[in-house]
Amino acid sequence: MERFWRDEPLLKEDLIAVNALLLETISTSHPFVKELLEGQLKNSGKLLRPALALIGLRLGSPEHRLQVVKVAGTLEMVHIASLIHDDIIDKAPLRRGVPTLYAQVGAKQAVLAGDYLLTKAMSLVNTQEGDLNTSAVANTFSRLCESELIQDGSLGDFSISKSTYLRRIGGKTASLFALSGYAGAAVAEAPKSEQYLMHRIGYNLGMAFQIQDDILDYNGDQSRLGKEVGRDLLSGIPTLPLLEALAAEKASSTGELPLKDLLNKMGMTKRRARRAIALTHHLGGIERATKIAQGYEERALNDINRLNNSEAREMLIRLFKRLSKRDY
Repeated sequence: MERFWRDEPLLKEDLIAVNALLLETISTSHPFVKELLEGQLKNSGKLLRPALALIGLRLGSPEHRLQVVKVAGTLEMVHIASLIHDDIIDKAPLRRGVPTLYAQVGAKQAVLAGDYLLTKAMSLVNTQEGDLNTSAVANTFSRLCESELIQDGSLGDFSISKSTYLRRIGGKTASLFALSGYAGAAVAEAPKSEQYLMHRIGYNLGMAFQIQDDILDYNGDQSRLGKEVGRDLLSGIPTLPLLEALAAEKASSTGELPLKDLLNKMGMTKRRARRAIALTHHLGGIERATKIAQGYEERALNDINRLNNSEAREMLIRLFKRLSKRDY
Protein backbone atom coordinates (compact mmCIF):
# COMPACT_ATOMS: atom_id res chain seq x y z
CA MET A 1 0.00 0.00 0.00
CA GLU A 2 2.78 2.44 0.97
CA ARG A 3 4.58 2.09 -2.37
CA PHE A 4 1.48 2.28 -4.57
CA TRP A 5 0.02 5.42 -2.96
CA ARG A 6 3.20 7.34 -2.09
CA ASP A 7 2.28 10.14 -4.54
CA GLU A 8 -1.26 10.56 -3.13
CA PRO A 9 -0.75 11.92 0.43
CA LEU A 10 -4.40 12.85 1.03
CA LEU A 11 -5.72 9.51 -0.16
CA LYS A 12 -2.94 7.68 1.67
CA GLU A 13 -3.99 9.36 4.92
CA ASP A 14 -7.56 8.11 4.45
CA LEU A 15 -6.31 4.61 3.58
CA ILE A 16 -4.27 4.51 6.79
CA ALA A 17 -7.54 5.26 8.62
CA VAL A 18 -9.17 2.34 6.78
CA ASN A 19 -6.34 0.03 7.85
CA ALA A 20 -6.71 1.18 11.46
CA LEU A 21 -10.46 0.47 11.30
CA LEU A 22 -9.83 -3.03 9.95
CA LEU A 23 -7.44 -3.85 12.78
CA GLU A 24 -9.82 -2.34 15.34
CA THR A 25 -12.72 -4.41 13.97
CA ILE A 26 -10.95 -7.69 14.72
CA SER A 27 -9.32 -6.48 17.97
CA THR A 28 -12.18 -7.87 20.07
CA SER A 29 -12.04 -11.27 18.38
CA HIS A 30 -10.84 -14.47 20.02
CA PRO A 31 -7.01 -14.25 20.30
CA PHE A 32 -6.54 -17.10 17.81
CA VAL A 33 -8.90 -15.52 15.26
CA LYS A 34 -7.26 -12.13 15.79
CA GLU A 35 -3.81 -13.60 15.19
CA LEU A 36 -4.95 -15.33 11.98
CA LEU A 37 -6.60 -12.26 10.50
CA GLU A 38 -4.06 -9.62 11.51
CA GLY A 39 -1.57 -11.14 9.09
CA GLN A 40 -4.13 -11.03 6.28
CA LEU A 41 -5.03 -7.40 6.96
CA LYS A 42 -1.40 -6.30 7.14
CA ASN A 43 -0.72 -8.02 3.80
CA SER A 44 -3.82 -6.59 2.12
CA GLY A 45 -2.13 -5.14 -0.97
CA LYS A 46 -3.00 -1.93 -2.79
CA LEU A 47 -6.37 -1.18 -1.10
CA LEU A 48 -7.85 -0.30 -4.49
CA ARG A 49 -11.46 -0.86 -3.48
CA PRO A 50 -11.25 1.41 -0.42
CA ALA A 51 -9.43 3.97 -2.59
CA LEU A 52 -12.32 4.05 -5.08
CA ALA A 53 -14.78 4.59 -2.22
CA LEU A 54 -12.62 7.39 -0.81
CA ILE A 55 -12.35 9.06 -4.21
CA GLY A 56 -16.15 8.83 -4.38
CA LEU A 57 -16.24 10.78 -1.10
CA ARG A 58 -14.77 13.78 -2.97
CA LEU A 59 -17.94 13.94 -5.08
CA GLY A 60 -20.14 14.55 -2.04
CA SER A 61 -19.87 16.11 1.40
CA PRO A 62 -16.59 15.77 3.36
CA GLU A 63 -18.58 15.60 6.60
CA HIS A 64 -19.31 11.96 5.70
CA ARG A 65 -15.61 10.99 5.76
CA LEU A 66 -15.85 8.66 8.78
CA GLN A 67 -18.84 6.86 7.27
CA VAL A 68 -17.00 6.42 3.96
CA VAL A 69 -13.93 5.12 5.80
CA LYS A 70 -16.23 2.57 7.41
CA VAL A 71 -17.77 1.46 4.11
CA ALA A 72 -14.30 1.33 2.55
CA GLY A 73 -13.18 -0.99 5.35
CA THR A 74 -16.27 -3.13 4.81
CA LEU A 75 -15.45 -3.58 1.12
CA GLU A 76 -11.84 -4.47 1.87
CA MET A 77 -12.99 -7.13 4.36
CA VAL A 78 -15.18 -8.67 1.67
CA HIS A 79 -12.25 -8.61 -0.75
CA ILE A 80 -9.86 -10.25 1.75
CA ALA A 81 -12.46 -12.91 2.56
CA SER A 82 -12.81 -13.68 -1.16
CA LEU A 83 -9.02 -14.00 -1.49
CA ILE A 84 -8.90 -16.41 1.45
CA HIS A 85 -11.59 -18.55 -0.21
CA ASP A 86 -9.81 -18.25 -3.58
CA ASP A 87 -6.58 -19.56 -2.10
CA ILE A 88 -8.40 -22.54 -0.62
CA ILE A 89 -9.99 -23.43 -3.97
CA ASP A 90 -6.66 -22.98 -5.80
CA LYS A 91 -4.61 -24.66 -3.04
CA ALA A 92 -2.33 -21.63 -3.40
CA PRO A 93 0.85 -21.67 -1.30
CA LEU A 94 1.71 -17.97 -1.70
CA ARG A 95 0.03 -14.60 -2.08
CA ARG A 96 2.11 -11.43 -2.42
CA GLY A 97 5.20 -13.41 -1.52
CA VAL A 98 3.98 -14.72 1.84
CA PRO A 99 2.28 -18.03 2.76
CA THR A 100 -1.50 -17.98 2.34
CA LEU A 101 -3.79 -18.58 5.28
CA TYR A 102 -4.70 -21.90 3.64
CA ALA A 103 -1.01 -22.90 3.61
CA GLN A 104 -0.60 -21.86 7.25
CA VAL A 105 -3.62 -23.43 8.93
CA GLY A 106 -5.38 -25.62 6.36
CA ALA A 107 -8.70 -25.37 4.55
CA LYS A 108 -11.08 -25.78 7.49
CA GLN A 109 -9.77 -22.91 9.60
CA ALA A 110 -9.15 -20.71 6.55
CA VAL A 111 -12.80 -21.11 5.45
CA LEU A 112 -14.00 -20.15 8.92
CA ALA A 113 -11.70 -17.12 8.98
CA GLY A 114 -13.03 -15.96 5.61
CA ASP A 115 -16.62 -16.47 6.75
CA TYR A 116 -15.90 -14.53 9.94
CA LEU A 117 -14.67 -11.55 7.91
CA LEU A 118 -17.81 -11.65 5.76
CA THR A 119 -20.09 -11.56 8.82
CA LYS A 120 -18.09 -8.65 10.24
CA ALA A 121 -18.46 -6.85 6.91
CA MET A 122 -22.22 -7.38 6.86
CA SER A 123 -22.56 -6.05 10.41
CA LEU A 124 -20.78 -2.85 9.32
CA VAL A 125 -23.03 -2.51 6.24
CA ASN A 126 -26.09 -2.45 8.49
CA THR A 127 -24.79 0.68 10.25
CA GLN A 128 -24.30 2.73 7.07
CA GLU A 129 -25.97 6.08 6.49
CA GLY A 130 -26.45 8.25 3.39
CA ASP A 131 -27.87 7.09 0.06
CA LEU A 132 -26.23 3.65 0.11
CA ASN A 133 -28.57 1.03 -1.34
CA THR A 134 -28.02 -2.03 0.85
CA SER A 135 -29.65 -4.28 -1.75
CA ALA A 136 -26.83 -3.26 -4.14
CA VAL A 137 -24.37 -4.49 -1.51
CA ALA A 138 -26.23 -7.78 -1.12
CA ASN A 139 -26.44 -8.25 -4.90
CA THR A 140 -22.69 -7.71 -5.22
CA PHE A 141 -21.98 -10.28 -2.51
CA SER A 142 -24.30 -12.69 -4.33
CA ARG A 143 -22.54 -12.12 -7.69
CA LEU A 144 -19.17 -12.63 -6.06
CA CYS A 145 -20.23 -16.00 -4.63
CA GLU A 146 -21.85 -17.02 -7.93
CA SER A 147 -18.63 -16.24 -9.79
CA GLU A 148 -16.60 -18.33 -7.35
CA LEU A 149 -18.97 -21.23 -8.06
CA ILE A 150 -18.59 -20.70 -11.84
CA GLN A 151 -14.81 -20.74 -11.48
CA ASP A 152 -14.82 -23.81 -9.26
CA GLY A 153 -17.20 -25.59 -11.65
CA SER A 154 -15.00 -24.89 -14.67
CA LEU A 155 -11.64 -25.91 -13.19
CA GLY A 156 -9.71 -27.84 -15.82
CA ASP A 157 -12.23 -26.94 -18.54
CA PHE A 158 -10.23 -24.93 -21.07
CA SER A 159 -13.10 -24.96 -23.56
CA ILE A 160 -15.26 -22.38 -21.77
CA SER A 161 -16.48 -19.43 -23.84
CA LYS A 162 -15.08 -15.92 -23.60
CA SER A 163 -18.51 -14.71 -22.47
CA THR A 164 -18.43 -17.16 -19.54
CA TYR A 165 -14.99 -15.86 -18.59
CA LEU A 166 -16.12 -12.22 -18.79
CA ARG A 167 -19.21 -13.00 -16.72
CA ARG A 168 -17.01 -14.68 -14.13
CA ILE A 169 -14.58 -11.79 -13.72
CA GLY A 170 -17.46 -9.32 -13.89
CA GLY A 171 -18.93 -10.91 -10.78
CA LYS A 172 -15.70 -11.83 -9.04
CA THR A 173 -13.70 -8.61 -9.48
CA ALA A 174 -15.48 -5.84 -11.39
CA SER A 175 -18.68 -5.94 -9.32
CA LEU A 176 -16.76 -5.12 -6.12
CA PHE A 177 -14.81 -2.33 -7.85
CA ALA A 178 -18.14 -0.94 -9.10
CA LEU A 179 -19.74 -1.17 -5.66
CA SER A 180 -16.72 0.58 -4.12
CA GLY A 181 -16.92 3.59 -6.42
CA TYR A 182 -20.69 3.82 -6.05
CA ALA A 183 -20.73 3.29 -2.27
CA GLY A 184 -18.27 6.06 -1.48
CA ALA A 185 -20.23 8.55 -3.58
CA ALA A 186 -23.58 7.34 -2.21
CA VAL A 187 -22.60 7.52 1.46
CA ALA A 188 -21.18 11.01 0.84
CA GLU A 189 -24.56 11.95 -0.72
CA ALA A 190 -23.08 12.90 -4.08
CA PRO A 191 -25.50 13.65 -6.96
CA LYS A 192 -27.11 10.48 -8.34
CA SER A 193 -25.52 11.04 -11.74
CA GLU A 194 -22.06 11.01 -10.13
CA GLN A 195 -22.92 7.85 -8.17
CA TYR A 196 -23.84 6.07 -11.40
CA LEU A 197 -20.66 7.31 -13.11
CA MET A 198 -18.52 6.00 -10.24
CA HIS A 199 -20.29 2.64 -10.52
CA ARG A 200 -19.45 2.41 -14.23
CA ILE A 201 -15.90 3.65 -13.72
CA GLY A 202 -15.33 1.05 -11.02
CA TYR A 203 -16.78 -1.73 -13.15
CA ASN A 204 -14.64 -0.97 -16.20
CA LEU A 205 -11.49 -0.46 -14.13
CA GLY A 206 -12.21 -3.77 -12.41
CA MET A 207 -12.61 -5.63 -15.70
CA ALA A 208 -9.35 -4.17 -17.02
CA PHE A 209 -7.59 -4.89 -13.72
CA GLN A 210 -8.57 -8.57 -13.70
CA ILE A 211 -7.62 -9.10 -17.34
CA GLN A 212 -4.25 -7.45 -16.61
CA ASP A 213 -3.87 -9.74 -13.61
CA ASP A 214 -4.54 -12.76 -15.82
CA ILE A 215 -2.03 -11.51 -18.40
CA LEU A 216 0.62 -11.12 -15.69
CA ASP A 217 0.17 -14.82 -14.90
CA TYR A 218 1.61 -15.43 -18.38
CA ASN A 219 4.29 -12.77 -18.65
CA GLY A 220 4.90 -11.41 -15.14
CA ASP A 221 7.99 -11.49 -12.95
CA GLN A 222 7.53 -13.88 -10.01
CA SER A 223 9.66 -11.69 -7.72
CA ARG A 224 7.35 -8.73 -8.45
CA LEU A 225 4.08 -10.68 -8.39
CA GLY A 226 4.82 -12.50 -5.14
CA LYS A 227 3.38 -15.71 -6.58
CA GLU A 228 4.33 -18.35 -9.10
CA VAL A 229 3.89 -17.41 -12.77
CA GLY A 230 1.53 -19.86 -14.47
CA ARG A 231 -0.44 -20.46 -11.26
CA ASP A 232 -3.80 -20.21 -13.07
CA LEU A 233 -2.79 -22.87 -15.60
CA LEU A 234 -1.51 -25.17 -12.87
CA SER A 235 -4.78 -24.68 -10.98
CA GLY A 236 -6.83 -25.43 -14.11
CA ILE A 237 -8.27 -21.91 -14.36
CA PRO A 238 -8.95 -20.79 -17.96
CA THR A 239 -8.29 -17.07 -18.43
CA LEU A 240 -8.47 -14.63 -21.34
CA PRO A 241 -4.90 -14.91 -22.76
CA LEU A 242 -5.35 -18.66 -23.12
CA LEU A 243 -8.89 -18.40 -24.51
CA GLU A 244 -7.74 -15.84 -27.09
CA ALA A 245 -4.79 -18.05 -28.07
CA LEU A 246 -7.10 -21.06 -28.48
CA ALA A 247 -9.45 -18.98 -30.66
CA ALA A 248 -6.52 -17.85 -32.83
CA GLU A 249 -5.27 -21.42 -33.14
CA LYS A 250 -8.72 -22.67 -34.18
CA ALA A 251 -9.02 -19.90 -36.79
CA SER A 252 -5.61 -20.60 -38.32
CA SER A 253 -5.43 -22.35 -41.68
CA THR A 254 -2.82 -24.96 -40.70
CA GLY A 255 -5.28 -27.35 -39.11
CA GLU A 256 -2.79 -28.06 -36.32
CA LEU A 257 -3.92 -27.54 -32.72
CA PRO A 258 -0.82 -28.00 -30.51
CA LEU A 259 -2.15 -25.82 -27.67
CA LYS A 260 -5.54 -27.53 -27.56
CA ASP A 261 -3.87 -30.96 -27.75
CA LEU A 262 -1.56 -30.02 -24.89
CA LEU A 263 -4.45 -28.88 -22.71
CA ASN A 264 -6.39 -32.08 -23.44
CA LYS A 265 -3.66 -34.19 -21.86
CA MET A 266 -4.31 -35.48 -18.36
CA GLY A 267 -2.76 -33.35 -15.61
CA MET A 268 -1.19 -29.92 -15.97
CA THR A 269 2.46 -30.27 -14.99
CA LYS A 270 4.87 -27.34 -14.66
CA ARG A 271 6.57 -28.43 -17.88
CA ARG A 272 3.26 -28.46 -19.78
CA ALA A 273 2.32 -25.11 -18.26
CA ARG A 274 5.56 -23.55 -19.52
CA ARG A 275 4.86 -24.96 -23.00
CA ALA A 276 1.26 -23.67 -22.89
CA ILE A 277 2.51 -20.20 -21.89
CA ALA A 278 4.99 -20.20 -24.79
CA LEU A 279 2.25 -21.21 -27.25
CA THR A 280 -0.10 -18.57 -25.84
CA HIS A 281 2.55 -15.93 -26.55
CA HIS A 282 3.23 -17.34 -30.04
CA LEU A 283 -0.46 -17.35 -30.98
CA GLY A 284 -0.95 -13.72 -29.92
CA GLY A 285 -3.09 -14.47 -26.87
CA ILE A 286 -1.33 -11.82 -24.77
CA GLU A 287 -1.76 -9.08 -27.38
CA ARG A 288 -5.42 -9.92 -27.97
CA ALA A 289 -6.21 -9.98 -24.25
CA THR A 290 -4.33 -6.69 -23.78
CA LYS A 291 -6.45 -5.06 -26.48
CA ILE A 292 -9.66 -6.16 -24.73
CA ALA A 293 -8.36 -4.78 -21.41
CA GLN A 294 -7.57 -1.48 -23.14
CA GLY A 295 -11.18 -1.29 -24.35
CA TYR A 296 -12.40 -1.38 -20.74
CA GLU A 297 -9.76 1.20 -19.79
CA GLU A 298 -10.98 3.57 -22.51
CA ARG A 299 -14.58 3.27 -21.31
CA ALA A 300 -13.46 4.02 -17.74
CA LEU A 301 -11.42 7.04 -18.85
CA ASN A 302 -14.34 8.45 -20.86
CA ASP A 303 -16.51 8.37 -17.73
CA ILE A 304 -13.72 9.75 -15.51
CA ASN A 305 -13.52 12.80 -17.76
CA ARG A 306 -17.26 13.38 -17.29
CA LEU A 307 -16.96 13.86 -13.51
CA ASN A 308 -17.58 17.43 -12.33
CA ASN A 309 -15.26 17.36 -9.31
CA SER A 310 -11.71 18.13 -10.44
CA GLU A 311 -10.03 16.58 -7.38
CA ALA A 312 -11.79 13.24 -7.85
CA ARG A 313 -11.24 13.36 -11.60
CA GLU A 314 -7.50 14.00 -11.29
CA MET A 315 -7.12 11.31 -8.60
CA LEU A 316 -8.82 8.78 -10.86
CA ILE A 317 -6.71 9.76 -13.87
CA ARG A 318 -3.54 9.23 -11.83
CA LEU A 319 -4.89 5.90 -10.56
CA PHE A 320 -5.81 4.91 -14.11
CA LYS A 321 -2.25 5.60 -15.29
CA ARG A 322 -0.69 3.59 -12.46
CA LEU A 323 -2.99 0.63 -13.06
CA SER A 324 -2.46 0.59 -16.82
CA LYS A 325 1.33 0.37 -16.37
CA ARG A 326 1.50 -1.96 -13.36
CA ASP A 327 3.65 -5.08 -13.34
CA TYR A 328 2.48 -6.57 -10.01
